[in-house]
Amino acid sequence: MQIYLEASHTAKTNARTGIQGVVRGLIRGLSSQGCEVHPVRWSFQNKCLTPLKPEWARNLGLPKERQSLWLPPSSLTRPKFWPLWARALGLNFKVPLHRHPVHAEIFRNRWLILPELMEGPHVRRISDYAKRCGMRVAGVFHDAIPWLHPEVVRHWSRQQHAEYMRSFSELDVVIAVSDESARHFIEFAELRSLPTPPVRVCGLAAEVADQARETELKEAKGEPVKILCVSTLEPRKNHDLVIKAFELACARLEQAGAELHLVGAAYDGDPGIAEEVEAATKKNPAIFWHRELEPADLREHFQGCDFTVFGSEIEGFGLPVMESLWFGKPCLCSDKGVMAQNARDGGCLTVDVRDVNAIAGGMVRLAGDPDFRERLAGEALRRKLKTWNDFAGETLEVLKGI
Repeated sequence: MQIYLEASHTAKTNARTGIQGVVRGLIRGLSSQGCEVHPVRWSFQNKCLTPLKPEWARNLGLPKERQSLWLPPSSLTRPKFWPLWARALGLNFKVPLHRHPVHAEIFRNRWLILPELMEGPHVRRISDYAKRCGMRVAGVFHDAIPWLHPEVVRHWSRQQHAEYMRSFSELDVVIAVSDESARHFIEFAELRSLPTPPVRVCGLAAEVADQARETELKEAKGEPVKILCVSTLEPRKNHDLVIKAFELACARLEQAGAELHLVGAAYDGDPGIAEEVEAATKKNPAIFWHRELEPADLREHFQGCDFTVFGSEIEGFGLPVMESLWFGKPCLCSDKGVMAQNARDGGCLTVDVRDVNAIAGGMVRLAGDPDFRERLAGEALRRKLKTWNDFAGETLEVLKGI
């Protein structure tokens, strides 16, 4: 099966936000399912989709043999492609799909997947082009947070997100990452009397790309207890409450010392959060901020911690909860929404993350009771967790059924 996947934003960087993890995981999973995956980008200059530049393809983890710089040499034997070679200087990534010597012959009636967050007009540009070329378009819908809670999203307005959701109502199918996201999208469309395409739920994977799942309990190393928090430093992740709760918990832990390790990039929409975290690390030597880490380094932090904490109360899926379980670590997280849904099968302690005392109480319980941590870790190890191969398989079933 030939699948096209728009990956302009993710391909430009080695960063690993949640959505970028979904893009890379989906490409990996679809390839494992036997699909021929073609990541593409939108060319604003030519108003069309084109293949990726080789360096962008490398950022997605594609094998070198698939990173073509030049148009197929065989097309030089076909006179109709000579003007194309002249205009594009023979460079593969400069040629529109609908005129490409390879793709123009195979992409009709194929699926194009839009897995990234983008502005509504941009969704329409891409989907209109794809549909004119005979393709069908599926969109991965992550969440309605900027529309529902604009106060916690500083880089993206409520109106921008509403336009993004409105544009998704024009696609052939919407793939929501959770039941809650699906419900919010349907409610949005019905409230505005928009045409509602088929909406299917494919929950995201717990798998951390390139990292094998932990299969054995880690022996306790003793003091200090290490707490790990992995998430971008943005308002809805509640880093301020996590830090305050940690300080309260430390005052209540009579014997065991504790450390709080924060991993996550600063948030451009609210640089004040990074400043507050930086100040906390200078004030308290038990608080560490590691910013962005390579996958191997992040795995070391997971392996070296005793449990994780995820303070967000609003998520479309809540990947950090599931990734903690992937590494066999108990997670302290919200008792509401999709986090509670992810936690219900074991391995987590849920609390009201809006209440600093509740978070502190959860930290004290986990830090002060090794037997309780071991029980939750055992539950995490025994849970059936979805891989990106599983997620891609579910996505393919959705596409085949439309």
